[in-house]
Amino acid sequence: MSLSKLLAGQLSHPRGFVGKFILPRLWNSRNTALNDVALAHLALTPSDYVLDVGFGGGYLLARIVHITTTGFTAGVDASAAVVEFCQKQYRALVDSGKLALKCASAESLPFPDGYFTKVCSVNSIFYWQDVPKALTELWRVLANNGILVLCFTAQKSLNPKKFARRSAVKLYEVDEVHQMLESAGFREIKISQAQDKHREFFCIVGKKSG
Repeated sequence: MSLSKLLAGQLSHPRGFVGKFILPRLWNSRNTALNDVALAHLALTPSDYVLDVGFGGGYLLARIVHITTTGFTAGVDASAAVVEFCQKQYRALVDSGKLALKCASAESLPFPDGYFTKVCSVNSIFYWQDVPKALTELWRVLANNGILVLCFTAQKSLNPKKFARRSAVKLYEVDEVHQMLESAGFREIKISQAQDKHREFFCIVGKKSG
């Protein structure tokens, strides 16, 4: 089996050696631009309570937790292998109570209503089993006036990729995601577009209000 086929088969649910050691590092390097854009749009303050959904290699988590010095940072990922990788990478932060990492799906978040001031997710939406349900969950755990930041690769950049055709990813147009955000209850939705050397991508920011 080629490396590309092996990785494609692991993307939706990383496991074993690939899930623990290869994919997390690959995501950190390949998604740097998207993570940096998401961080900028989060506009964090030291007291923010932040949730990163589908945190992958943990690059964005580490940047968030060093800003939220009087707040709290949590991450969920559906892959136990990925969670184990980041628990080891950020053991000191986890032990200090500044960072909590849980194995959970976007559709069933293990946090109470209104717990977070900010929620983000980078290139994770493709692997959610039920996107409308997941967005409703993100809305639920946000405090009133809290914001959601979603960054994801443009469909036209993924269509030609072999791994996208071989894996279980489901691709979305930005207008489709915008509509699902509105249906979940988000308002004041803003969309921006950018690109790096790998792809074009979108960043969508929505607010919980009312």
